[in-house]
Amino acid sequence: MLGRRNISRRDSKLSSAGRRRGLTITLSVGLGLVVVFSLVFATTFGSRQITSEAISLHAVDEVLRSATIARAQLGLAGHMASVDREVGTVSSDQISVSLAEAAAALIDARDALRLMAESGVELDETAADTASTFLLAADESLRLLEAGDSFAAQVQAPRIDEAFTSFADSLSSVRSEMAESIASSDLRLGRISSIASFLVAFVVPAAVILLYRELVRRQQRQADLEARLAAERNLNQAREEFVANVSHELRTPLTGISGMAMLLAEDSAVQASADALEMTNIVIGEAQDLGRMVEDLLTTARFDAGAVHLDFEDVSMVEEIEDVSAVLAQRSGAIAVDCEPADVRSDRGRLRQVIRNLISNAQKYGGPRIRVTGQIMGKTYLCSVIDDGDGVPESLVPRLFSRFVHEGTGAGTKEGVGLGLSIVQALTEALGGSIQYRRIAGETHFQVRVPLSETQPTAQEKPGPYAGLTALTPRTGP
Repeated sequence: MLGRRNISRRDSKLSSAGRRRGLTITLSVGLGLVVVFSLVFATTFGSRQITSEAISLHAVDEVLRSATIARAQLGLAGHMASVDREVGTVSSDQISVSLAEAAAALIDARDALRLMAESGVELDETAADTASTFLLAADESLRLLEAGDSFAAQVQAPRIDEAFTSFADSLSSVRSEMAESIASSDLRLGRISSIASFLVAFVVPAAVILLYRELVRRQQRQADLEARLAAERNLNQAREEFVANVSHELRTPLTGISGMAMLLAEDSAVQASADALEMTNIVIGEAQDLGRMVEDLLTTARFDAGAVHLDFEDVSMVEEIEDVSAVLAQRSGAIAVDCEPADVRSDRGRLRQVIRNLISNAQKYGGPRIRVTGQIMGKTYLCSVIDDGDGVPESLVPRLFSRFVHEGTGAGTKEGVGLGLSIVQALTEALGGSIQYRRIAGETHFQVRVPLSETQPTAQEKPGPYAGLTALTPRTGP
């Protein structure tokens, strides 16, 4: 028994020591990898820096080369023109070639100076002035020679030579400094690369050996996770397909029920009976509620599938708000509308769905007095659906526009499926607007902003006062 206990203790000590040793090795390898990666990063950064400096050095060399060619060709052209003038020879072809090369060299010089500035090479004020003087004098000499005024071009020659000498001296100094910097960076980069290569040769194999088993375990866990994610994805897809199919199947009988109820409501016998007309209107209202629920389910499924298509056009806000309010007023009484006339750029059907969901939400969960206001605010139109109810509980405000969240707390919260406000937010954002919930002076405000039409004057340009208050009463017919 004692021997077994000693063996157990020894195994425990060995296991603990092995764990500590493994942890030490892992930390050492991790530190080594960090050092290696740091050196590799430093090498990469140094290579980019050397490349950038080499580009700048090339630009300086190109400026010197182009300026030298321009000076030489202008001098040669001026000399040949003077000889032609004094001796009577004809060197027009050679002069044209020299002038063309001088013009091309001046263009290259300007491009190279621009490349120097873009690569971060800055000339001092004296060098910049002499460069400008040289280019201007060379342009003037080129113009005079092309015009055949060789005598005036000869007058420019000393100015060109003086500016070139000063400019070339400044660029030569800059070039020497850049060449020394590149050589120093190259030497330092070589040392860093040697150290990185040495560490890679030893640290990376050790890291591969020590971490292989951990990587295998992680791959197994990743495979398990991907399998679970695939199963969850298939489940979500099946659920979305089910919702879409059921919604489509429901629309057919609902359309029939609503249509037949509307026909009954127009029948003289039904209109002659107050009870029959009331029951028919109830059927119409309930069918409309079910239709809105189905439309919400379909919209949600389309958003999940990324298949929501919008047809933007100029829409009159007052007309849409009054039409939707007049239909919904049949179930809760008058809905006051106080909206400033304006056109917005939106999808007519989706905009009506937003307004309909907000008013329906107010009818279900808000107070008895419902009103809709609208006004131009800058380049947007602010539409507010307002009721005098108790508002949303504070606990629901953070997730008010989430799916399957009901606004109220009473028995009315059992109506609907909790998609109305989430769809309102999704549609409003898809239309380029926004929605906000606020409590103002004891009233509940759902404020929707949508962009104005391009032809609609903004708030600073709008003519005329706001539209007057209009009370929308329930319609007598469907």
